[in-house]
Amino acid sequence: MNPRRRALVFDRLDQVMPDVDRLLAGHTTVGTWSLGQICNHLTAVIVGSVDGFPMKAPWFVRKTIGPFILKRLLTTGRMREGIGLPPDVLPRPGSDARAEAEALRAAITMFNATPGPFAAHPLFGPMTRDQWDRLHRIHCAHHLSFTLPDEPPSP
Repeated sequence: MNPRRRALVFDRLDQVMPDVDRLLAGHTTVGTWSLGQICNHLTAVIVGSVDGFPMKAPWFVRKTIGPFILKRLLTTGRMREGIGLPPDVLPRPGSDARAEAEALRAAITMFNATPGPFAAHPLFGPMTRDQWDRLHRIHCAHHLSFTLPDEPPSP
């Protein structure tokens, strides 16, 4: 793990945007993506969980390795760094942080308002609402942990 990352856990999806709003006030990134790129990527995955993804792993992978990885991810609450991504969810370079943050806010609102069913994950296959919610919280914490706010949180 990048030693400069911050420890970050979201117990609820509605905790993500207050963190992003604080980062918009001033931050430093310690990874390769900008805050705009991070928000763009998170939006793509959240929207994909509702609308579907254009890609998927081979059937064998989704039925064997995928469920194992999902179980480990949901149990540990952590993702590894440096995982290769399909082009459809890679962030756009030069993404405007404020515009992408608003797109992320809209995606979270859409996810929270959607009763289901939800799209299958490209690697993990079909997932419940609770699984998607937990995965989104883990995923957001993972990527946003590469951003360090200029101001510490208020007590």
